[in-house]
Amino acid sequence: MDFYYQYYGDFNFYEMKANPWLKFMSIPDEMVKSRWDSRLDFVRECIENDYYVYIMLDRSIYRGYKEPDYHNALLWGYDDAAGKIHAADNNTIGKFVFEEICYGDFEKAADIPITELGIGDHMGRPDGIYFFSVMAGRNKHVAGTNHMMQIGKLQHDLAQYLNPPQTLADYVFGIDCYEELKKYYLHVAENRYGHCDRRGLCSLLDHKILMTRRLEYLFRKGYLAHDYKNLYYEKVEKRCLAARNLLMKENVKECKDFQGKKLCMLLDGVKEEEMGILSKVNGELKGYLDAHMDEYREYHMERDNDSYD
Repeated sequence: MDFYYQYYGDFNFYEMKANPWLKFMSIPDEMVKSRWDSRLDFVRECIENDYYVYIMLDRSIYRGYKEPDYHNALLWGYDDAAGKIHAADNNTIGKFVFEEICYGDFEKAADIPITELGIGDHMGRPDGIYFFSVMAGRNKHVAGTNHMMQIGKLQHDLAQYLNPPQTLADYVFGIDCYEELKKYYLHVAENRYGHCDRRGLCSLLDHKILMTRRLEYLFRKGYLAHDYKNLYYEKVEKRCLAARNLLMKENVKECKDFQGKKLCMLLDGVKEEEMGILSKVNGELKGYLDAHMDEYREYHMERDNDSYD
């Protein structure tokens, strides 16, 4: 959640394309049909080459719904002996589930009418099948100077997180994520929707959980003089969890008298605490870098050049 995509409700494609650890590609459905005997053959080949597949399916085919239900699913494996595709998707109440889809049902479910790709939740999304792999990043984590330089980058990124660069047309960065989420919750309250998309706040909470562990790691490795883990957990992670839980309760009540202002107040508190703690962390990281000038000479040169520019 170092970045946030502003188009409410549309987290899927942007978050995968923007993730630096994913090698993300797409191919038009017509090309798949012309070059492979079936979509199933294409999916099996992708999985054999360590790619995950993200494809729109008609879930009514394999879930037994009476009406068509078009939604994107993540395909991560297959079993020729059982004749099934391993998939993951959300169910009707939004919780993530793993499923097995028979090969025959998969072929039917993947045959989506072209008109369905340009309407509703899928408006503007390209017609095609998406596939991606997780980057190993081995060259970025070898021991030695290259590994040591990561602390310089971390401090630089943390400084930008606290003081984000200018907002672009479709994105906000770093600490500004809170403000964008608050705009959405007030928008839901004003328009009296019966549901509030929880994914943004769930992603924000995931970020705080990871940050708690990052701070613990930095202290154990000697990069920080103080252990901020418990403080960050109590003041930031747990408060963000409380905000997430409030949103979940509001959705259960179908957002009747939606408490958008209370939710925003909770997020304001999380933001204020996080800025205070991470500002101290940023200062300690800068102190560590200055104290190890010789080891991080290249970083200091880059920082000085940036300041000069």
